Amino acid sequence: MISLTAEQKSIESMFCQTTEQYVIPQYQRPYSWGNEQCYQLYQDLMDAFIDNEPYFVGNVILARNKNFDLTGESSVVDGQQRLITLWALIKVLSMLMPELNSLRSALYVEPWEGNDNLPKIKSYIFENDDNSALINIYSFDKAKTEERLKATTINDDIIESKCSSAIEYSLLLFYQLFTNDLRFVNNETELNRFAKYLMKRVSLLPIVQTAEEEKDAIGKALTIFETINNRGMDLEDADIFKARLYESAYKKDQRDDFVAQWVDFKAECNAQRYSVDDIFRFYSHIIRGKQKITSGEKKLREFFTNESFSPLLTLPYDRVLGELNKVLAILKYLKIECRKDKDINTWLQIINEYSNQYPIYAVVTYLYHYSVETEVEKKDFLDFLQSLVRFCLYTGATTSVKFGIYNIIRTISFQKKIESYRVEGITLAYFNHLGRLKNSFALLAYHLCTSDPIPDKYTIDKIVNLRDEEILGSDWKYDNINDICNSIGNLVVLDIPKKYNSMHDKTTYYNTSNVRYVKDAIEGDTFTYSNWKSRDVKMKELLLSFFKKNEL
Repeated sequence: MISLTAEQKSIESMFCQTTEQYVIPQYQRPYSWGNEQCYQLYQDLMDAFIDNEPYFVGNVILARNKNFDLTGESSVVDGQQRLITLWALIKVLSMLMPELNSLRSALYVEPWEGNDNLPKIKSYIFENDDNSALINIYSFDKAKTEERLKATTINDDIIESKCSSAIEYSLLLFYQLFTNDLRFVNNETELNRFAKYLMKRVSLLPIVQTAEEEKDAIGKALTIFETINNRGMDLEDADIFKARLYESAYKKDQRDDFVAQWVDFKAECNAQRYSVDDIFRFYSHIIRGKQKITSGEKKLREFFTNESFSPLLTLPYDRVLGELNKVLAILKYLKIECRKDKDINTWLQIINEYSNQYPIYAVVTYLYHYSVETEVEKKDFLDFLQSLVRFCLYTGATTSVKFGIYNIIRTISFQKKIESYRVEGITLAYFNHLGRLKNSFALLAYHLCTSDPIPDKYTIDKIVNLRDEEILGSDWKYDNINDICNSIGNLVVLDIPKKYNSMHDKTTYYNTSNVRYVKDAIEGDTFTYSNWKSRDVKMKELLLSFFKKNEL
């Protein structure tokens, strides 16, 4: 039998049932509230206390199975940050007023056997050892708390990195706030009044989903969780996705395997400096390509939780994690391994200078479906990259490029080659205004001019800058100096650090380069209008030959 209840309860009603324990499931994210959230809660509570008004903290979503009356365990699907924070706050008040039974009983559950009470909250979170932190905090007395406060404080500021856990930090912060609050210093009566207010007039709304089996209760509770969090509450999409994958593993009694795989996956994401949401974003484009979707994107959470073809709904958790790890491996290749291949790396450097991420989505999708191990495969990849560069640079720095990218992704998802994107009727004048893509054009012109790889560490310099206008000779002819400064003939890709020298000083500095292209950027002792015009036309002609469709 499945049932749902929702009834607003006071903190006393939520915490003082000594047979009920709140259990944080493995898929939840670790406790993370810090100074900002805890201090805000303290201030809100104090404001409501002074005004003698009830205070509502928020929702808590719980899942229970048919054995709740025997185990007393409620799985916390949402609201663990609030619960742990309130528990830490109650712990502080209990240490300051140990004679108050209501505070003391809110901290623990009584075991069926034995004399050792257990913390009210138990955590199975696998990404942090929050449970050890809860047990440690539960054992604190006033002397231990003051000892830890002294050890973690510099100039009255608690240093979070010196705390053993985020939970300890919250406890110490609340202890410091209460013991420094002039309303309560040497005024236990007022502190007692606040404690009674907290327990009786501050409330939560527990939404309790009950089912025969825990996995069914969790599944239903997750649906509520997603609905609530789609309406403005701050929660990462990754938390929803992790919960769904955990649910899949739970149904197969493979929770430990999921935990091990997820920990490894999250560690690799962190090592490569990607968020879990980043990887799911790349993954979504691969799925869209397979589904031939070329329309606008939905929000990431909506895409993965609502679409009938979503792998979270259609594939086993280990298959999904395998595909996510494949995306990670591709990103690692793009960041590290492909740099060893100078030809491939050059075109990726040009793409990376583009004004948004969409071309990279296409590159990742290509590598998801194609190998680049043989010389033939490598040539096909280079052809793809060159075509992608043509499409993106000719389309311009606009978000509308995404619709063309969607079509490219669909094409390569079905093992078809994309067109070359050479352009009919393009002229030199097209390259007069490069806009936000000037760096991409500069790298492309460098490679076309030298046939050499782009330096791993490059900078892009302007020979003539706005500040040089006063020293330009009388031979310079222009309507707007910005047109000169941002022209392809004025941009130089350097293999040496950029220095903000005047135009006259750059000849000497450029000669310290190891690249002939840089040394030859300025002919003679100074950069004349004729030099610029000649270089500008040369670079434009190289670009034109790259973009122009061959005439029959």
